[in-house]
Amino acid sequence: WHATREGVEAVGADEAGGGGGEGEEDSFGAGQEAGAVGGKGAAADALSSRLAPLEIERSFGLTESALATLLDEEEAMAATDAEIERALAAKNDLEASVYAARADLSDALAPFASEAERAPLESALCETEEWIYDEGEDAPREAYEAKADALSQLMAVPRGRAALRAERMADA
Repeated sequence: WHATREGVEAVGADEAGGGGGEGEEDSFGAGQEAGAVGGKGAAADALSSRLAPLEIERSFGLTESALATLLDEEEAMAATDAEIERALAAKNDLEASVYAARADLSDALAPFASEAERAPLESALCETEEWIYDEGEDAPREAYEAKADALSQLMAVPRGRAALRAERMADA
């Protein structure tokens, strides 16, 4: 027996060792590459390199419907794993953004943010960092991305001033 998302079929003795031959459709469906996971970043690329079509050569007495159910469950688990990988990548990106923003505020962006402006920015950075390690420890990807967007908006003013100064210096 040979199982794919499209169904179960009998495989002759001469084909039993092969699988995945030319012209065969894999378990991800038509027009979809086996490595396609979606998302972004190195974590998603690493995950996509581990995914492979699920092919079962023997069903060991499972009915077609039982095998189809198991394949559905495996597909759901793979999708959950992929989303967890994307969430971890977003969490790591947010954490790196906090550290980079903190370093920028004390170094490259220091001349472009007054003390009165810097205090709420540093407070927001501390709150975001605490959130990452506390309530945000197991947050969904969207929560990390929303925090990163909010952080980016907070840092836009000093970064904009620095870019304007660099532009003026280039023109001079």
